[in-house]
Amino acid sequence: MPSLQAIMLNKLFAKIPGDPPGTEHDYVAERARNAERKPPKTPAGVILEEITVGGQHAERTTKPGNDKGWVFYIHGGGFTTGSAKERRAITLYIADKCGYNVISVDYRLAPENKWPAMPEDVLAGCKGLEELGISLSDVIFMGESAGGTLVLSLALLCRQEGLGQPKAVATYSPCVRQAGHYPSHFDNIKTDTMLKDAVSKSLAEPVFGADTTEEDMLDPIASPIMADYTGIAPIFISVSDAETLYDDSRVLYEKLMRAGHKTELDVAKGVCHAFQMLPNMLPEARKSIAKTFAFIESL
Repeated sequence: MPSLQAIMLNKLFAKIPGDPPGTEHDYVAERARNAERKPPKTPAGVILEEITVGGQHAERTTKPGNDKGWVFYIHGGGFTTGSAKERRAITLYIADKCGYNVISVDYRLAPENKWPAMPEDVLAGCKGLEELGISLSDVIFMGESAGGTLVLSLALLCRQEGLGQPKAVATYSPCVRQAGHYPSHFDNIKTDTMLKDAVSKSLAEPVFGADTTEEDMLDPIASPIMADYTGIAPIFISVSDAETLYDDSRVLYEKLMRAGHKTELDVAKGVCHAFQMLPNMLPEARKSIAKTFAFIESL
């Protein structure tokens, strides 16, 4: 049973209208609306700084006494919206409550920038961690939605480039297949009050470009379900059973389990997509984050 807070949030999202049929989505206007939202207050004792890491704009969130390592956070937003600033609810919470410092990185967005601009930018940011004196083995890759996809992509790219691996990967509500569909992409449209039918539509045009092929979209960096996870860090997965992307997490978990990979799946009941980014509002988010770090600290 979802919490009262989750029920109220679902009702709020359900009232937000989608684009009228036949109209093109205005991503610039959406970003402008999102940017107008007031970010949460920085907790006492937490230090929030804007920095550049590997040439990418980022936010560094630290708290004196945090000694458990670093979270490298990648925001979601369908590869078209979102920012480090818009994810302060979770990054501030982690630094304040969980004993980890955080670097949250921005990346180029579609449709102005096509894939693979996004994984290229987060890889550049990851490579820049060394300049800050941060060892990759002390880092947790964490992200939600499109950011949940990108943390998987980033771990694969780190292996591909011989950079080593982070301590762990925490992927929240990812999309793991960019071409083709799983049943929940359609079956959960009525219960996914945030994404509604968005997942049932193709990302080919806005994110990958009109000339992209299915083969391009099924490359393992774009569609992590296609990857071999040999040598990849342990992976924690969190999702809601009400999401259209529920099957993405389920199928990824089942694949990892069959391969004997160190993994864990956390399924919340009836909450919205990417609920994990709202720990100040949703008890389900706080529980998921606690389970994330319990998994990591058990390694």
